[in-house]
Order: sequence, then C-alpha cells, then structure tokens
Amino acid sequence: MLRRLWGRLPDRARRAVVATGVPYAASYLSHYVEKHRLANFAGTLKELKVGYSDGSAEARVQLARQFDSIVDALVMPNAVTKTSYANRLAHSLATVLSAVGLPSAEIRVLDVPSSTGIASLELLAMLQERYRVTAYVLGDKYHEILYDHRRRCIFDMQGHLLQVAFRKYYFSIYRGHVSGNEYTFLSSCLLFPHSVLAWYLRKRHQFDRDAEYQRLLVVHPEVERVLGQTALRLQEMDVFQPIPGRYDLILSFNLLQRNYFPPEVIQAGIDNLGASLSEGGLLVMGNTESFLALQKQNGSLIPRLHEGSF
Repeated sequence: MLRRLWGRLPDRARRAVVATGVPYAASYLSHYVEKHRLANFAGTLKELKVGYSDGSAEARVQLARQFDSIVDALVMPNAVTKTSYANRLAHSLATVLSAVGLPSAEIRVLDVPSSTGIASLELLAMLQERYRVTAYVLGDKYHEILYDHRRRCIFDMQGHLLQVAFRKYYFSIYRGHVSGNEYTFLSSCLLFPHSVLAWYLRKRHQFDRDAEYQRLLVVHPEVERVLGQTALRLQEMDVFQPIPGRYDLILSFNLLQRNYFPPEVIQAGIDNLGASLSEGGLLVMGNTESFLALQKQNGSLIPRLHEGSF
C-alpha cells in the first residue's frame, strides 16, 4: 500500500519527503533487528575466517556472504561501513587502461580506500596482464579492529567503541552515512533513543588500554589468504593527510564524492593523492557508475578520460 502511494507521488514531492530524513529513519528502524542479529557481530570474524580457511568451496561461498553481512553492518566513527563487492570497478579500469597508457612497464599501485580488498584482487589480475606490478597497496583508514571478548565489545584502533553484543543481538554505536538526510531534525527525533543508548554504552564500556584485546583484520578472507604471497600489502592511510610513498597508478573510488564532502575537502584529498603520484602516472577516481582519469604532467593533474557524471 505504502509503496503504491510512494510510486504515485510526483518527483518533487518525493524529493521533499526524502529531504525530511523520515524515510531514512523508517528504513533504519524497520531493518534494525534483521541487520543486528548476533551472526553479524564483528566479534565473530575470527571464527568465520578459520571456517573459511578450513572449509569446502561450498562452505566458503556461504561464509563469504556472511562476511559481507558483517562488514556491511560495521559502521566506523566517520559513519562509513566496510562494504565492498567484487567486480564493481573492473569496467572502469579496463576502459582507462585501453585509452591511456602508463609510462613504465613496472608499476606501483595504490588502491584507497580499499575497504575489504575483495575488489582489488580482480584489478590486480587485470593490471598484471599489462604491467609488472611490484606493489599493490591496499590503503585504508581502518584495516583492524579490537575485540574485548570479556565485555563483548568492538573498538577501533583509536579506542572508539563501535559495537556491543547482547544475548541475541548487538548494538551499533554509529549509524551509516547515506546522503545527509540522516542528520535532519525529524530523523534525529525519531532516532533519539538510539543516540541515548549509544551515549550510555560509551560511558559504560570505555576503552581500557591495559585490557587484552583480539586484533581482528577487516579484510576479505580471500585477500587475507594471499597477503604476503602476492604484490598485495596493507597500509593504514587517510587521503586527507599527506600520503607516504610514490605510485604510478592510484585508484580512489567511492570516496571523494560531492554527496560526501564539500568541494574544498574533496580538492584537499585530490591534492594529497596527486602529490604521491609519479610523473606520467594516473589517478582514477569515481564510483560504480562513473569515473574520471587524471594524468600527472609537469607536476599538474590533466584530465584524460571521463565517463558519467563523476
């Protein structure tokens, strides 16, 4: 009934309703129980990866799906999840490589933010068909989390509480970012109980630097399996800070977008990425629908290829 009514509304009316933040709050509440089942608690990552390592091909498929559910629900303090899927960037990279060449047959690659790294496996294989990849760095702000088994709490590496497990469900301290409508007055009112409980749990479960924590790597089991055996390696990285190292190809998807950051913040990120790019190197930014490829020439980033609205 509600879906039919929604479908009949004019576009302007639908945009006005979305802008109130009410649809975001309603969707968040209606899916909360399903998403926050204990099976999706990040504290189960260690057992999942053991099962993946020892399991059959069929079992690995099921565990990979469960891993996706866990990271999709793991919301970090910047309101970003670790959600990532294979095959999401292959078309964009293939298009760029067919149109623009790199100046050297031997390249260093930075993929930031790399999330769980699963999309990077296919991109690495694609690049290795054309170049000798000496390093493929999975750069991300959050590669690891800390699990306090006694209190059943998940923290990030800076000591921010992320999740608390109860008997059948767990609570996520942060809510995922969508497009800004989650922070309206109406959505804040509807989700006020969540904010109160988050405040209470932060006070009750404060980070104890002397406690014993399990360090859990938040990368896909298939990526973790080949770390150290291939060009892949992990590095903690924030694109809004100076980036160490020098790279011939930098891939930065689903980050520097106008619905996430204001123009001046996006430009700061681009400047940092450009500064770590070798002369003649490529910076490819975008999302799953569009991309922009920039090449460094005489110290400046020159647009070389553009597809879609990015």
